[in-house]
Amino acid sequence: MDALEFLKAHKIDDTVISMICTEFEDKGTVYKTLQIRGDYNGTDNEYSYYHFFISRIFTELPMEQLNALKKPKIKIISVVKEGGVYIADISFSSETEDISISVRAEHLSVSGLHYLGFDYTNIYGTEEYKTWCERSSYVEAGEYYIGDSETELPDGFSLYEKAYEHHSDDVSYAFLKRCQLRKNGRCVYEYISTDKHHTKMYTDFILHSNGHKYYPFHIDLYGISYIDVDTLDVYNYIPRGYDNDYGAPNGESFIITDIHYDPSTDLVAYGGCYWAGPSEVMVGDLSSPLSYDPHLLRLCDMLDPDGEEEIDDIDFESWDNGLSLKIDYRKTVTLSIEKLKKMLH
Repeated sequence: MDALEFLKAHKIDDTVISMICTEFEDKGTVYKTLQIRGDYNGTDNEYSYYHFFISRIFTELPMEQLNALKKPKIKIISVVKEGGVYIADISFSSETEDISISVRAEHLSVSGLHYLGFDYTNIYGTEEYKTWCERSSYVEAGEYYIGDSETELPDGFSLYEKAYEHHSDDVSYAFLKRCQLRKNGRCVYEYISTDKHHTKMYTDFILHSNGHKYYPFHIDLYGISYIDVDTLDVYNYIPRGYDNDYGAPNGESFIITDIHYDPSTDLVAYGGCYWAGPSEVMVGDLSSPLSYDPHLLRLCDMLDPDGEEEIDDIDFESWDNGLSLKIDYRKTVTLSIEKLKKMLH
């Protein structure tokens, strides 16, 4: 369902909203954007909230006036598309004043949300996740086979992967990868992944302070799994994350690309990013790898709580008398263990 179809099916007139007006420059031209999040207020609707985003606005927009509205509501909204341009007429009411605007823009996105914020629920093993994965099960056949590989790991272990994909040109219809953790060539644990985006395999074990060795791996792009290579006990975690409008059981969350465990503190620093975003570092408690707390500490919020530093990239450097980070590839910052633990708990 495109944006205009959504507006017809899920009317947003007379809804309480929060609003952000911003601007950005692209190739010398300044564009304005208007983001609105609305609350359906318990009305008979499949969604509880919606997100309205219109960007590359090239008409005048009273940004300061709009951002200053107290408890604004959308009273009337009309959006049409003419010649590739979206024309939006919106009337706002508020405790301070009423404003009507008419904007012309290049891009419009409207989607529904069932909930706000981040949901830490583990969807691995749920019926909805199994059903989602079963959609790709048909590709595990000879005609879709695209190759296999084996990655050497410590102590005689290896990770064998056999991949299948149904695709044509640049379109991928289904993907499945059957993975085996092997010990001296014999399979000791097997899992299936239907996400083709996370291609990096970890090649080291985590030597934990409890004396056990753990191997981290990805079943999904999001979340992280650990297997105790001494006992073969496993913990798989995939967060529900942020809500999405494409039907998957889980939405966006932090994508872990590298793992740095500190045995002296049982803290773990995860390098990674949000989708197509700059590199970041998250910190978590890994004192119990097979039942770890999924709540992570976002370090960019600690380093720049007011958003004034314009930090782009944060990368792990070392655990050495604290957590040392490289900021934008040039400056090193060290955070104390005491501060990290206090913020985590």
